[in-house]
Amino acid sequence: MLRVFKIFREKGGILKALDLWDWYESLSHKEQKSVKYYFSLKTIKNLRFPFRAKHFDSGEVEVKGYTRCTFLGSLAQTALLEGDYQTAEWLYLQALGFAQNALEKHLVLNDLVMLAQKIKDFEKMEKYARTDVELFKEYKEDLKQKNGGKLGRINSLEVYVYLLERKGKRREALELLEEFVREGVEYPFYEDVRKRLLQSA
Repeated sequence: MLRVFKIFREKGGILKALDLWDWYESLSHKEQKSVKYYFSLKTIKNLRFPFRAKHFDSGEVEVKGYTRCTFLGSLAQTALLEGDYQTAEWLYLQALGFAQNALEKHLVLNDLVMLAQKIKDFEKMEKYARTDVELFKEYKEDLKQKNGGKLGRINSLEVYVYLLERKGKRREALELLEEFVREGVEYPFYEDVRKRLLQSA
């Protein structure tokens, strides 16, 4: 009597280390290929990336400095740099779904705003920028700690102020601008922007 053996695929690699196997297997074949492709590309183009192509789905991998969100976000950045904006946005949104805290959400949303700027999609710019601005109080302290005690510049804020002004909502733009500057956010050409908004508010 013939005995039939079923060969089970080894479930190792970074997918195992980050507990992403269930997510990966739920994707379409095309989506799986995209994830694996940008992982492999990142191993080639980013010398500081601590993995090799074989580490994607096999072997024991020790993950330091990555969460599911930041890992998928890093693949999205690779797709973005390659000009594959559709895949980049999809990967960023997948990363956003795995975000563990407001700071991780902020980092992804800031990149999504940048992506929307590249493709000149004003609707998406506003959507992602507004979402990030609304999260500010939740990630403010973590961002300050990450930046050595300073909040620095926040691209989503700058974009949102611009979009509000563009839509004629200058009073709202001015109030938002001044609120964030009081919080310690760096805003380039603050006085010039404030003066312009005051004149037309």
